[in-house]
Amino acid sequence: MKIICIFAYHLFAFHYEDETYNELRRLLILWNDTSYLYNFVMQNKSDIPQKTTIPTLINQLIENANEIDDTLHEISLDPDRNLEEFFKPLDNQEYQIGILSKQKGRKNYLRLYAIRIDKNCFVITGGTIKFHHLNKDRIHTQNEMQKIDICREYLKNNGVFDADSLYEFLKEQ
Repeated sequence: MKIICIFAYHLFAFHYEDETYNELRRLLILWNDTSYLYNFVMQNKSDIPQKTTIPTLINQLIENANEIDDTLHEISLDPDRNLEEFFKPLDNQEYQIGILSKQKGRKNYLRLYAIRIDKNCFVITGGTIKFHHLNKDRIHTQNEMQKIDICREYLKNNGVFDADSLYEFLKEQ
């Protein structure tokens, strides 16, 4: 497991050993792959909103993926903006940000999961398409919750608790 810098030492992503790409790139590729999206929608057909056609939903998912990519680029390149505009606490009941807080960024059904390292500093751990309300109710969202927990423990075990300790860790990595 490695951590890759995506944008200007503000946005990072995990790159898992068994994957070709870091998590952000991997997800954006999947979310632009019509075959993958079709298969995912068909496997989760009972969860999609009624009156939504499959082609319309697939097009919406692709548009949303591109909007996420554009939004992250825009925020990262503008010194007057920060990533807290996109990432919010994973738990909707969390009102105080803790150390290595679990976060989510979303656009309609698409979710990016990340760990907040510090103000305007996040590491993406994964993401998914979420049609169903609760993460615990679907295996693909359960898997993402396990990944974010594993990544959080990895950071803790390597002494990462803020931006400075992350940068030190990355030098040694």
